[in-house]
Amino acid sequence: MKTYRPFVKKDRVKYNTEGLKHLYWEIFDSPDSEGSAYNFMEREPVLILDDILSEEPDWIPKIEVGYCSKPYGDILGLPISSPFRVGKAVRLRVTNPKSRMFLVRHLILRNVTRIGVGMKHVYFDTDNYLNKDALYIQ
Repeated sequence: MKTYRPFVKKDRVKYNTEGLKHLYWEIFDSPDSEGSAYNFMEREPVLILDDILSEEPDWIPKIEVGYCSKPYGDILGLPISSPFRVGKAVRLRVTNPKSRMFLVRHLILRNVTRIGVGMKHVYFDTDNYLNKDALYIQ
């Protein structure tokens, strides 16, 4: 599993922040391909997360999985149609129950209809083409 890239707000100026108010693209990169999130990931999930976290600027996101390149997706055993492979999904490490609830509530308010919640993570995707709306408790 990917170890998350630490988000350091003061280092934000060193990274690609195009179109983002709070985050930077590199935290969503596939570990084997620098710059892959900006080049290949769909904008929608990143912009949604950026909008949510700009409301809570002290919260430090820990992205476990963002965009996955083909080789990295194969290592993780992701199916070909996985939203991670096409850049439409994000999984964050969120261990605090209040933070999980904050994130889920704001995802629902932004019309995200595919959400997974576990004890240590929150997953969401915007891939509504192949998949039906769902809320998963993992």
